[in-house]
Amino acid sequence: MPSKEKNRTAVGKENDRYYAFFDAEYTCFMNYDRRFDRNHSNEVISVGLVIADQDYDFVEEFYTPVCPKYNPVLTRYCKELTGLTQEEINGAPSFEQAFQRIDKILQTYHIHTVYVWGNDRVTLEDNLRKNHPHISKKYRRVIGKVTDITRKLTVKIFGYRMSVSLADMKFVCDMEHVISHNALDDARDLYLITKTIMTGRYRKTKAGQLEEYISLRDTYHRYRRFRKLWPLDENPRKKSPAFKAASEKYIKELKEFYAGEDGVIPAPILGICDDIRNLSGMDARDCPRLIEK
Repeated sequence: MPSKEKNRTAVGKENDRYYAFFDAEYTCFMNYDRRFDRNHSNEVISVGLVIADQDYDFVEEFYTPVCPKYNPVLTRYCKELTGLTQEEINGAPSFEQAFQRIDKILQTYHIHTVYVWGNDRVTLEDNLRKNHPHISKKYRRVIGKVTDITRKLTVKIFGYRMSVSLADMKFVCDMEHVISHNALDDARDLYLITKTIMTGRYRKTKAGQLEEYISLRDTYHRYRRFRKLWPLDENPRKKSPAFKAASEKYIKELKEFYAGEDGVIPAPILGICDDIRNLSGMDARDCPRLIEK
């Protein structure tokens, strides 16, 4: 995807207010990727930036892939997740060159805060420590501007901070409930979510559905005890079709016993059911899902 920048021959005065929304994608791997240098993980492979004015109207956007310094050959998993190709990475600017362009845009609009969703600042700082320890202080200052907007937006909707995903916030804003893992697309989504929420145009009924879902999901996870397959799973009997069938039969009886008159099964029981599956060598399948009513 080509970079998109407008002609900035004349930009507002320093006291004009602009907002920046940022996202990045990072190198990733699977356990079987033996050639991946794990000592230099979390290298930036693409960045997306969206600028909006004080009324949250779109001003401009910037995107570029970034060539990693230590792991320049993307893993198959990374290419499948992000949609990036090796050809794009081979012709991409370096980390410092990419952030030089970002710094120029931020200076043009006198932007001191760059909004992200989640812990991108922690990941970027980890990236600097491991992969770019000698980079110019000027580009370190760019990362110092990165701020998680989660609290601001969730407090605006719910009155308190909530741990929710960007996809969940898209649900509240009547946007498609998926994440693309493309840096520019995700930066655009964050901009649109912020604009929708800060201008009061989000769906309050969907916000209520999301709050209910988060409560059920968190309760479910509190009651989960076996998140990974134990050595118990090494027992051949645990993996046998007969044992799995008996486990599913017990799960069915457990659900029937605890189901309410409306057919709803309490979240703690769902957690127990998935623990039984886990110990039987099966995948969890009862975690609450966010479904539009």
